[in-house]
Amino acid sequence: MYAKLINPKTHGKAAYTNTGSCAQTLNYLQHEAVGEGQEATFFSAESDEVSATQLLQTIDTNVKGLRATESKFYSLVLSPSEQELAHIGSDPDKLKAYTREVMSQYAQNFVLPGGRQLSRQDIKWGAILHQDRTHRGTDPEVVAGTAKAGQKRAGQQAHVHVIVSARDAQQQITLNPGGRRQRFDLMRWQTAAGRQFEQQFGYVAQDHEKLRPTAARTRDTTHDAGRLAMIAERVARINLLVPHPQRLAAEQVQGIAVARQFDKTFYRMLNRVEERARDGRPIDNAVQLLTTGREQAPAAPGQAATALQAVQHLVHRSQGREERTEQVAEKTGRRSAELDIEM
Repeated sequence: MYAKLINPKTHGKAAYTNTGSCAQTLNYLQHEAVGEGQEATFFSAESDEVSATQLLQTIDTNVKGLRATESKFYSLVLSPSEQELAHIGSDPDKLKAYTREVMSQYAQNFVLPGGRQLSRQDIKWGAILHQDRTHRGTDPEVVAGTAKAGQKRAGQQAHVHVIVSARDAQQQITLNPGGRRQRFDLMRWQTAAGRQFEQQFGYVAQDHEKLRPTAARTRDTTHDAGRLAMIAERVARINLLVPHPQRLAAEQVQGIAVARQFDKTFYRMLNRVEERARDGRPIDNAVQLLTTGREQAPAAPGQAATALQAVQHLVHRSQGREERTEQVAEKTGRRSAELDIEM
């Protein structure tokens, strides 16, 4: 069993765009169903027959509290293997019953403050069953010349497309399956989807049908010495731009990089620190940023003197360059007031 969260940026940008109405996605899924010679009828947790108009109304009106640029819904795909489909005779009713159980697990997989757990009644979703798949240009068969892009795949290919709202039924909680792992563990849900099929239909999964966590690999340290040297150079450049009390210890920054295994968050935060230093802004929270990838809590009253000294130093440096002193304060917008880590 393969359970997938579709990324609109890489999987059919037009069909799965999810920052507005779901009408375009529903039209696409209907069109695909009709092309396969089947009825373009959706189903939900409560009904086997839901029209596209009803599902559109359900998803598009469940967006209270979401900003214009935020995702309004998410697209999921439940794709059994040919062996799994053969085991249940590719029975549409069994696939619908299975989808309902998997979506119940989807709701329960969200981790909410206070240990609260969602149930199937707390999410709004609809799904449609497709019987066929077509080859893509990157498929091995197409590359080998044994099939053409757009040609139907052989064998049983039934799968389920699900559209689920990005808000709970009460429109109080944003539900993002592609966000932080602490909030929604996508791999845990995908693994549970495979186990659900086995338990629900008495199926014994083969090794290639099981989702296994990526085995821990020994990290390649070949280039670590070069990375550390470049980090030391960047720290030296930063230290030339800030007052002495804010200067960073190269060894400490290098230690943080090693502890974080030189991950993207470390380098993103190092860029942020260097940018603030170039703009003449305080970097008192540099170690916090580099270590955790998060902004520090608001400064305690006792720290005000340090911040004032930093500002005074910057003003002194900027005499005769008034256009520079205007950038001392934090810039407005998301970067100055919100965390860089998506919920």
